[in-house]
Amino acid sequence: MTQSTQIIEELDDCFMRTAGNLMKYYVDEEEQKTKLKQLRDALRDNCIESTKMKTADAIKDRLTSMMELEPERNVEDIVKEYKQAIAEIKIDPSKDIRLVQYDKQMENLDEGNKAESNKGVENTDTDLRMTSQDMNIIDPISKTRMIDPVRNAVCGHVYDRGNLVAMLQRNKQTRCPVVGCTSKDYIDLSQCRVDIVTKMYLEKNPA
Repeated sequence: MTQSTQIIEELDDCFMRTAGNLMKYYVDEEEQKTKLKQLRDALRDNCIESTKMKTADAIKDRLTSMMELEPERNVEDIVKEYKQAIAEIKIDPSKDIRLVQYDKQMENLDEGNKAESNKGVENTDTDLRMTSQDMNIIDPISKTRMIDPVRNAVCGHVYDRGNLVAMLQRNKQTRCPVVGCTSKDYIDLSQCRVDIVTKMYLEKNPA
């Protein structure tokens, strides 16, 4: 994992934790919506800038390789081509995996909060919803209660981060351990982000 990738992961975790705290502690709904929109806009802007930087680096690498293969090319032409390529970069943040994951988690968190608020009216139904597969608090690796839940963006299953890291240290070529999971991909730790919904449920329902 590169340093830049780790920084982005930590930043995304901070965005989700902040969103969770806003939904947990802001009583005024309008103010809460405003703060959540500002937070999402900040993530959206960060996604755009991060993608621009990655694209610019790819363009630079391509032109650098071209200069090595064609040393006779005029440097000014290369610089001009670089500037033009940079100017033509177009980013659609709505398709950025980071923003997609954030929106999905916010949707799940909102549903969880609504279910929680209906406890007094539909206590049995709520308990069933809150302990469904999506809210499973048992780590599929250790078969114990999770402490730091992370969700696999590929298949959607949740694991305890500590147990996942230990498992991947033993064998990097490890697939999702959940019985019946259809994903054939090896687990990539960079695609496993904090699951704020499960995290908040664990905090509300301590062992």
